[in-house]
Amino acid sequence: MRTRLIATAATALLAGCVSPPSVQVLDTGRITEQTADATAGTVQVHITNPNDRAIKLVEYNYTVRAPGRGAWNGRHAAGLVLSPGFDRVADLPVVLPAGTGAGATLSIGGTLRYLDTSVFAETMAEWGYRPTASFSGSATVQAE
Repeated sequence: MRTRLIATAATALLAGCVSPPSVQVLDTGRITEQTADATAGTVQVHITNPNDRAIKLVEYNYTVRAPGRGAWNGRHAAGLVLSPGFDRVADLPVVLPAGTGAGATLSIGGTLRYLDTSVFAETMAEWGYRPTASFSGSATVQAE
């Protein structure tokens, strides 16, 4: 009896899970503002939903590094439901050390937290299950 219960729970868990979205860092970043203290900009990521049902993109957590400079940790709300087979490009805000200018190559890596939109997946999320998709890459900064 106990084995059957465990097998049923495992099957339900597997049936309720979706594949993680594909997240790719695009190779171009943009500087949006420069001051004497810092440089602000964006780096784009391309997200694709490979599943046959919608997924909810929740939050990006990422680290950006400029050559010869320290790292900056970012957190950005995704706030999007991505339909099956669809893709989108998102702008991740970045803050860089002062003097980081056009032509600098940034390294970026992090995770995208997402949820299946099924009732089962939302219940699992309430219990603390938070799936993520990892990403990393580099982007060359251009002036806006």
